This record gives sequence, structure tokens and C-alpha cells, in this order.
Amino acid sequence: MFLLNLSLGQFLAIFGAIGVFAVALYLLDRSRRKQVVATLKFWSEPGRPAPESRRKKIQQPLSLLLQLLGMLLLLLAIAGFTVGGRQNARRDHVLVLDTSAWMGALLPNRPDATLMDLARANALGWLRAVPAEDRVLVLRADGLATPATSWELDRRNITRAILDSKPGSTTLNLSHSLDFARQLQRRSGSFAGEIVYAGPGRISAAEANNMTLPDMPAFRVLTVNDAIENCGLRSVGARRSQTDKGTWDVLVRARNYGRIPHTVQLTLNFGSTPQGSQSIDLPPGQERETTFKVHTIAAGVLETRLYPKDPFGADNYAALELPSMRTLPVVVYSEQPDPIRPVLAADPRIAAEFRPVVQYGLNEGAANAGLIILDRFDPPSVPAGNSLWIDPPAGKSPVPVKERVDHPGDVAWTPDQPLTAGLRARDVQIDSTSVFDPGPNLTRIAEVEKGPVIVASASTDGKSKMVVMGFNPFAGPMRYELATPLLLANLLHWVAPDVFRDVDVTTQSAGSVTMPLTSGKESVQVLTEAGASLPFNIRGRAVEFFTGESSRVRVIAGNSERVYSLTLPEMWDVKWAPPPTARKGIPAFNESVRRSSDLWPFLALLGAALLIGEWLAYGRYSATRLRILKPRLGKAA
Repeated sequence: MFLLNLSLGQFLAIFGAIGVFAVALYLLDRSRRKQVVATLKFWSEPGRPAPESRRKKIQQPLSLLLQLLGMLLLLLAIAGFTVGGRQNARRDHVLVLDTSAWMGALLPNRPDATLMDLARANALGWLRAVPAEDRVLVLRADGLATPATSWELDRRNITRAILDSKPGSTTLNLSHSLDFARQLQRRSGSFAGEIVYAGPGRISAAEANNMTLPDMPAFRVLTVNDAIENCGLRSVGARRSQTDKGTWDVLVRARNYGRIPHTVQLTLNFGSTPQGSQSIDLPPGQERETTFKVHTIAAGVLETRLYPKDPFGADNYAALELPSMRTLPVVVYSEQPDPIRPVLAADPRIAAEFRPVVQYGLNEGAANAGLIILDRFDPPSVPAGNSLWIDPPAGKSPVPVKERVDHPGDVAWTPDQPLTAGLRARDVQIDSTSVFDPGPNLTRIAEVEKGPVIVASASTDGKSKMVVMGFNPFAGPMRYELATPLLLANLLHWVAPDVFRDVDVTTQSAGSVTMPLTSGKESVQVLTEAGASLPFNIRGRAVEFFTGESSRVRVIAGNSERVYSLTLPEMWDVKWAPPPTARKGIPAFNESVRRSSDLWPFLALLGAALLIGEWLAYGRYSATRLRILKPRLGKAA
């Protein structure tokens, strides 16, 4: 196989033109000579036929041959003639440099160096063996594949990109990176060279179970030895206790990434106050979890530390920002508060206060951040803010009463309203109720045959909400119905959704995050710490989103909120084994020399030598003239 920078047609056309011109010159006399001859030479004898002129012949064929051969060699040198065809063509290589979080681990025998340093050194060694005419593209690979350079011939730019590569926050997605590297090679327009991966090959279990490598013409692996014993935190989660007021239930998960068992110590601090310490035995390659209880209602930072320290310290510390435990102040004005008291006391997020109706003052007319419940009495002033009216007197109701009905029959709940979520009972019985005459700004919540019996309204800014009930749900048969506490719970959620939202706070690694949904019909928001929306997908009954770096993300779905402090590094699960066909290590120097050998200097020198030799032998200063000139020079001396 042969390779030229010119096409075969172009080369033959150029050489053919040069050859035709040279042959034409050789068919002419090479020099003009002055010669004296007799005049009779130009007369022909009578009776003789006229002499026939022969066709011109090349008088010096060897000279022509040498000149054609010399010009052929010079033209081959200009065309960049090489032997070996595609094997010696310029190629495009892609260096996939592992920049996953694990690359920040310290080397066991060199505490001042990391796995990233070793991968950079291997990459530079490979770069020195790449032929100078080949192009290289550097690809940084962690959870995403990010090009660090374009197709480069300048080795200084490539070296700078390698040295500037740093460990990221996510784990390696090797199959995606190799597939992206192969796509870049196909689009380069040159012959495909090697795709080189430099790193230890630590990937997630999900990728290992679905590993598919692209079809690569040449794949090389620069292995990084990472035989390191490491134990680290996988996640730390906190949730408000459902039983103890002012308490967080904390769940800590830790993993042993090494080959021998380890015993680690976990400590929790809230602010500067220790909250607990536990020892965990971690078998090799397995996870264990443990729980703590943290008693606080104030906001603060919950710190989790793992001891002893190991070569990879990034996963030995995690911090959670616990929000303050908000409560909803509820003031109940009633002469018979005992039926209402158990319902409000069941939730620790409610700070209930019961007062007799005579204590109702003018200060309730100001806006309040809680809820005022008026149980069957006429207040001297209408409270501002959120209020619940229970069976108000007919003449003093904030909503006009159309009529009073005894035993109105079954109650029908208005669907698709926040106050009726989960209410499906159709056989609820009421002793007596007021039937309202609602205006256009009121929402019907419950109805009987003759009209609405529960209505609600909200101000335009949403800061003031009101619910009016035409009956007392805490008296009569309805006090034993499941619909009563559920109706009150919906009311409290509607009035103060931030207080009654189920809040979970968790610290885990960046990268791909999946949060299960309790219901597929929930409205979902994924917000960054700055309040900007983050792209997400809903697959099945789970929310999925991705972050490539440490951040804080809030996921709000219906009545639940989970705050993710994505500060832990995303770690690997298994070690990837290269295919048997992959090349290993830095290529040998003699292989690079064979690839980078250029023939054009030798062809140019040989062509020039042939032309100079032909000129000396057949040109103006030929050997014959030199022999004649030599005696003349001697006599002159």
C-alpha cells in the first residue's frame, strides 16, 4: 500500500507533463556548433535520388532517463510519498481522561500525590509517543463527557489541558464517554486513531449491568492502580419525628469500598453540641446504616463525621442544614372546647390556645399568621387573616344564610378542591345545618340537597383565607366520622402549606438523583438554592434530575418537600474490566518511530543527486570537456 498527498490522477498528470517536456527537449539538438564544409556538399549528383532525412532520435537516452528519474523522485518527495498506506496516514486520537470524584484519592505509597496525578502522568507519557502529525482531542470524563480541547496538533495546548484537569463531584460514566469519543472521531474527517482511557475504571452498578462499548478501531487503556482501603458516608437523611415534638430522626448510611473489614466511628454534632456517637462494623464491599435522634426546633447545621481518616477524605464528612420547626398558632374561642381539643393536640405542629368567647378582643381584627376558630358565636369584629367559622348565628354569619335545615340528608363533597382531598364518604349525617346563599367569590366545599353547607374564600394575595361551616362537625354523629379530622387536616394544610408540608432533609452525592412520589398526580417543582427551576423527568412514580456539581436542591411534590444537600462525592460500586482486545499501557517508542518515519527527505536528496550527476556527465561541464580543459590550465600555469 502506498500513500500520496496528491491523488493518483494528479500525480500522473504532473509527471506526464514534465516527462513530455523533457523528451521534447532531447529530440532537439542539445547544442549549436560552427562547422566549415565544402560548398559541393549542398549539391546532389545528377541521376541520384534525393537523400531521405531520417527521423530524429534521442542521442543521449541515459541522460534523459536520469533526468526523468530525478524529477520523479523530487515529485514523490513533494507529494509526501509513504509506504504502508492507511497505516501511516495522519490519525485523530481521543484521550478520555478520568476526572471522577474518586480521582481525588491519595496514593497509599505517596501521600502527596493523588490518582489524578498518576492518570495525568500516564496521559503525558502516551502523548509523547503519538506521531507529531496526528491530532489529539482531550475529553474529561465523569458523570458527563466534556471536551477540554478541539482537535489539536500543538502538543503544548494538549499538555495544558491534561495538567489543568481536576477531580469532579460525580462518578465515571465510561460507556457514555467512549461513545461520545467515537462520535467525535467519525465527525473529524480524518482516519480514526486510538481512543485512550486513562483511569482506574471505577463505575456504578447500574452502568456495569448495562455496559455496552461502541465499535472502536483501536482502544487503549492506561490503567491507574487504585488499591486503596476506603470507608465513607453514602448518605445522611433527617426527617421530622411523627411522635416526638421537636425531634429529628436521622439515618446514616456508610460503605466499605476496600477488601478487608473495618470498624468505623460515626459522630453527630448540631452546632457545637454533640448529638451522639456510634461504632459500625463494615464488611468489605458492603453498606450498613444506623439511626440517631436529634432534639432541636431551631435551624442549624447538623454535621456527621466518620473516623478514622483514610486516603479519600471527601466522603468522611457531611453537613445537613436543618430548617426550623415551624408551628401554626391556633386560637379557639369556644364555650365548649373539649370536643375540638383532641383533634388539634394530635399534631405537634399545631400550637393551640383555647379561650372563652368573652376574651375575644379588638386585636383579633389585625392580620395574624395563624388561624382563629370561632365556635358558634358572634364576634364584635371580624378577624383579619385566616379564620374558621363553625355554625355562626344566622343573622351574624359572614356568608348570608338562606335557610336552616334539620336532617338534610347525605352530604356531597365538591371534588378537585384542596379542602376535600381524600373525602369520599357519602353517608355523612348532620342533625341540622345552615344552608348558605354563596356569592361569586365563594367556593362550595360541601352541599346537601338544598344548597351548600360549607363554603371557602381567599383574598387576592392569598394571605387571608376563610372557611364557614353551617354545622358543628365536632358534635352529633359526625364527630365519630373519619371525615371530621380529615376535613380539619385539609383546612390546616390549605391555610399554612409550609407548616404542614412533610419535610425531609438529606445529604448525598451529586449526579443522578431519584425521588419516589407518593402519588403520580402530584404537582412537582425542582428548585435550586437560588430559586431557579431545575430540569427534571417523571418516570413511573419517581422524579429524576441531575446535577454535575455540589449544590442544594429542593423538590416539592404535593404536601411533601425534600431538600437535597448534594455535597458528598458520587462514588463507584464496581471495578470495570477492559476487553481482552484492548491495548495496554503506553506504546513503545519504536512503534512511534515506525509510524512517524518520513521518506520525503531521502527522496529529495536522491532526486537532487541524480540530477546533479546527469548534469556533470552530460551537461556544459562534462567529463570530456574537463579532460580538455585540464592541459590548457597546466600550460597557462
